[in-house]
Amino acid sequence: MKLELVDPYSSEAERIWRDLEVASRPAYFLTWAWMSNWLAQLPRAHVPWLAVVVAGGAPLAAFFLAKRSIIRSKVVPSRSLYFNTVGVQRIDMLWLEYNGLLGRDMPLTELLPLLPHGWDELYLPALRENAFGGVTTTADTRVVIDRRVPAHYVDLERAREKGYLALLSGQTRSQVRRAQREAGEVTLEIARDSKQALDIYSEMVALHTTQWRAKGKPGAFADPWFDRFHRRLITNRFAHGEIELVRARHAGGPIGCLYNMVHDGHVLQYQSGFATFANEKLKPGFITHAAAIEHAAARGRRVYDFLAGDQRYKMQLATDSTTMVWARVQRRRLRFLVEDQLRRWRAQRQQLSGPSRPG
Repeated sequence: MKLELVDPYSSEAERIWRDLEVASRPAYFLTWAWMSNWLAQLPRAHVPWLAVVVAGGAPLAAFFLAKRSIIRSKVVPSRSLYFNTVGVQRIDMLWLEYNGLLGRDMPLTELLPLLPHGWDELYLPALRENAFGGVTTTADTRVVIDRRVPAHYVDLERAREKGYLALLSGQTRSQVRRAQREAGEVTLEIARDSKQALDIYSEMVALHTTQWRAKGKPGAFADPWFDRFHRRLITNRFAHGEIELVRARHAGGPIGCLYNMVHDGHVLQYQSGFATFANEKLKPGFITHAAAIEHAAARGRRVYDFLAGDQRYKMQLATDSTTMVWARVQRRRLRFLVEDQLRRWRAQRQQLSGPSRPG
């Protein structure tokens, strides 16, 4: 096997990716629909290569590979590779999830020797838990697990069989029903065309931003690059049935808006925005999600996925969960051992200093 680097904007790159996509049926974040939108929006200074694993003259697997030199912990240099990301926070905040190889999966012991020479660290964000058959240490590398994050979801086949609310805990079911009573008659609006989808999207962004500014934070859409990416995705992919914008209303006005991707029977609940109510029993998230979940079940879809995050509402409204892993593969370099020691020293120093004693 060997690794070939291909111009990501070439017709060859699109052909390779689309062929592997048909064979492997990946998550939406690894489809050409998502990736081509990403490539179209990337600043040219941060464009990755398409890395193609080739055997016998045929592509087996592919991924996008970026390289950057960074300084870790303010003192440790690292020649870093980025897997399906670019290593720039404002761009990687798109939160690609269910990451992995497109095409044939393979263990890291097979992939790492194929990578270009001269790297110290490989970033593997938001991996499916079983990607690469599990991320494990090799003879000349070590694996650092930065975090494991649950991804809660609703099994819509069970929801169709038993009714969605029946699958929830008694307390959550009671809260949803109480919220529905407080709201009165709720209308669920599903965008019929890209124009309506963009209208709902704009309202969602406004609601989302208001929520987060009330918490002293800018919200996900504060960066114009992020907003442009999604407006372009909606415009170009809505007609293909991949994008769903949902709005819940009652007599008092909007309750909430949802921005979903739909792929292979999975509804990926990507972003949301909810109105604020003085009545704490009127839970806009519960109302909007419950209505959207029941709609998805009625449409014959298989999974309603809240994506990665341990927020309490996701646990309450889900029926099942999986795990995503953020990992780094590091070459066994002295600099990383020094960094580990520096981190331990800082932690010990902080513990010894303790909180300031009141005067």
